[in-house]
Amino acid sequence: MFQAVNHSKFAGDLPRNCTFEESDWRVLSNFWHPVAFAHDVQDKPVKARLLDVDLVVYRTSQGVSVARDICPHRGTKLSAGWVRDDNLVCPMHGLCFDHSGQCTKIPSMPDQSARIPPKMRLYSVLTEEKYGIVWACLSGEPGWPLPEWEGIGNPDLKNIYVPSGTWHAAASRHVENFNDLAHFPFVHGATFGNEEPAPVPLYKVHETDYGLTFDMPYLEGGNRFPDGVEGENREVVYTYELTFPFTTIIHIKPVDSDYVQYFADTVCPVSAHETRIFQVVTDTTDEPDEDFLVKESLMINDEDKGMVEGQHPEDLPLDLTEEIHIPADRISLEYRRALAKKFGLGAPIAS
Repeated sequence: MFQAVNHSKFAGDLPRNCTFEESDWRVLSNFWHPVAFAHDVQDKPVKARLLDVDLVVYRTSQGVSVARDICPHRGTKLSAGWVRDDNLVCPMHGLCFDHSGQCTKIPSMPDQSARIPPKMRLYSVLTEEKYGIVWACLSGEPGWPLPEWEGIGNPDLKNIYVPSGTWHAAASRHVENFNDLAHFPFVHGATFGNEEPAPVPLYKVHETDYGLTFDMPYLEGGNRFPDGVEGENREVVYTYELTFPFTTIIHIKPVDSDYVQYFADTVCPVSAHETRIFQVVTDTTDEPDEDFLVKESLMINDEDKGMVEGQHPEDLPLDLTEEIHIPADRISLEYRRALAKKFGLGAPIAS
């Protein structure tokens, strides 16, 4: 019923009922994570959740801002409020906050010219808007850069935004599945997977300044590319570029064509076992077929979702001895090694 008088209110504290180990939360809070599509943040605030922290995303003339979804006055959720006169307005007492989070007006104050204490401000979160996505870093000191997405970042190409969805699975499980080719014939037969399984060629994973990359040839079932090349099945080369911790872009190139599709996938770790998916796709045509690309992407996601949500254990094992591996798992093994060795994720729990 009551909170202890010495309860810490510092912004750096772990969120209440945190589902992450503290050491993992501290590490992940130093990364950029997607929290909203920019086109969804217009004249009303948008609620989001990142690493068990409730956030409000709002737009002013200064751009998009992100803050913890709590009014410093009485703890009201600001995402239930509105934007008026270039300020975020609290729905309970009407306090107004500018793009930086500073309170600019307290309607109930008798003297409206009185100075508002500087501490009456939101806990704002470091924010960037890039590729049509709003990114946030909870620590305020990013330890890793935003991804560099060839194609998606080309202003001459038109980006298509796949409606975001939520998976009841760890972000790392989603990323590992997104970078896995061995499941294509068995999970994606209705979309692009070749129903006749073939061995996955031995491949090399290369470390980059941002993460990991590898190339893989594949014979797709069907012909889904609008490049005028006929044929029932298409030989393609996938180039995967993974940016730590939870972002991947695939360059999809049919071998008999100049056509290229760029498919970017980045995920928000809402909690330890809940993940929100953000995907952006474009191609080298003048006008990508939005209806087809969105429908196909959602179908592929639906094929994957149940499989990933059903994996056990729910947490990605970073001890490589806990699961049995096959040659096609090379990207998975390098990913797990890097998360543990490079960043200290999955550290032993202190007794």
